[in-house]
Order: sequence, then structure tokens, then C-alpha cells
Amino acid sequence: MREMNNYKIFHRKQDVGKKIEQLHRSEQLAIGIIDVGSLEQLENTIQWYVENMNFCLHVVMNLERGDINVFKKEYPDVTFIVYSSINSFGESVNTIADECFTNFFMIVRSDVEIIRFEGAYLFNILNGKESPIALVPAIANSKKEIIPSMNSPKLEGFLINPDSYFPNMASTEVYQTLYPFMGMGLFDRAFFQRIRGYDIDIKSEYYQFLDFGIKCNEFGKTIGCTSAFIVSFPKRLSVIEDRSPIENLNKVHTRALGVQTINGKNFAHKFRGYFDKKTFNVEVKERLIVLVKKDFKSLIKSWKYTPDEELNRSEN
Repeated sequence: MREMNNYKIFHRKQDVGKKIEQLHRSEQLAIGIIDVGSLEQLENTIQWYVENMNFCLHVVMNLERGDINVFKKEYPDVTFIVYSSINSFGESVNTIADECFTNFFMIVRSDVEIIRFEGAYLFNILNGKESPIALVPAIANSKKEIIPSMNSPKLEGFLINPDSYFPNMASTEVYQTLYPFMGMGLFDRAFFQRIRGYDIDIKSEYYQFLDFGIKCNEFGKTIGCTSAFIVSFPKRLSVIEDRSPIENLNKVHTRALGVQTINGKNFAHKFRGYFDKKTFNVEVKERLIVLVKKDFKSLIKSWKYTPDEELNRSEN
């Protein structure tokens, strides 16, 4: 067991031979299960991954969920990360990225089930040239109906309010999406940490994910969605995000809109709307201005949609 400031890590059991072997190689994938549902869902999810996924498993849960010794005894091959207080989804993901020591990590929720996972194909994409920094799943509801979980950049007046649309189910080709819907996906660990992961000071899961996705895209990387990876919510017919305004709305928008690219050069841009002076002076001017490869308006103009969405947009 290792104790941090607000969580404890209970490592999986490993025999000596495996520990020595792992000193000489890096495991490809770690799977992080975020506990967000019922106890039954958590137990069923852990059991399924133990039986079906031959990767190191991490479960993030709260101290109030139950006796950790019972979980350790029942699932000795699982690493448990136990928070002493309520934490955000983004903080859980950041912790998994810090602790997993693998090339890639996958984030799932305890209230979802995997319908399709073409592992060899997905890893081939992630290891290829100009690969996306994350691959996110197509998402289905309790009736196995695919929902519009892909998003593209859009400004409505002064508000960033992404359009939602359906993933391409006709093929497994990868298409751009703005951010990881509900935080799930396969992530490149090195790049995730390089851009500092999710901002846990943002008090909204949706805006944590949106802020992260915009950073990735503006820094010249992409997030892809493919039907080679599908998850479903077996207990939810309606799967929607909470896009309610939050206190940090100005901070999110200043990061996204504070840099303007003109003739290939970046300029700090004071814009009208949701503007935060401190973020602009401390983050945009000192750091973000040299990292941005494509500003937000350029993202909108250059966005690549699925064939069905392109047709829908042309008709409208």
C-alpha cells in the first residue's frame, strides 16, 4: 500500500518473476475503471475485466464504497486507488495516468459495458504515424441504440457550444471528435501528461473534458472516434451531458479563444465574452501562445466530419 495526500494505492499481487520481467519491458495498456454506479455494477465490471481483458487493471473508488480488504481479497490481481473524499472524474483519470506506467491507458466507467473492442486494430492506429492522442468509443444506450456522442467545435455568440452528431457505423474508419464524451477512451499516456491532463479546478466533468479536448486539437493533435470501439450504458436510455454554466466558464473560454493565428503567427487575443484576465496574462501569454498550432476559428473551418454528417450539413 502507498499513501498519497488524498488517496491510498493498494497494489495488485505479483509474483517475483513477473516483477523482474516488468523491469525490462513496458506494458502496453492499463485499464482504469472509475466507480460511478452501484456496488453491483462495480463488482460485475471488475469481474468482467478480470476474466476478459489481459491487462493491468486499476479501480478508482471512494473510501465510503466499502471495506477495501474485501475487494483486495476478492480481486488480488487488481490495483485499487481509494480516495478519502469526493473527487472529480478528471482527477481520477489524472491519478491513473500518474500511476499506471504504461504506454497507453483506457478509461471506462463502472456503469458501462464493452460491446466491441478490436484491440489489434486500435493499437495499430495509436502506434501509427500522426496517430490521434486518444481514441474514444461510439456509445449506445440501454436499447443498444447508438447516440450522437461525437462533437465538433462551434461558437454560439460568445459561448463555445459544440455540435453533437452520430459516429460513422458503416466502417471502422477514425473520424475527428472534439473531446472524449464522458471522459472515456484510449489515451496516449505521455502526451496526456505533457499537456497536464484534466484541469481538476474546473468544477464540471463536461467542461473538464471540453477544455482537455480543445487543448489537444489546438496543440495540433486529434482525438478520434471509431466504431471498432463501442460501449453501452445498460441502465440508461437517455445518455446526456450536463452543460450547465459553471464558475470557471471564463477560464475555459480564455484558454480556447485567447490565441489568434494570423498568417501562421500566434497573437494574444483579447476577445469579447467569457474572458478571464488572470488566465490570459498567466497562461495564454506565457505558455499557450507558443503551443497553439491552430486557433479555435481555424478548427471550426478545417473540421473533418463523418460522411453522413457532411451530407446532413450540405442539405441544411
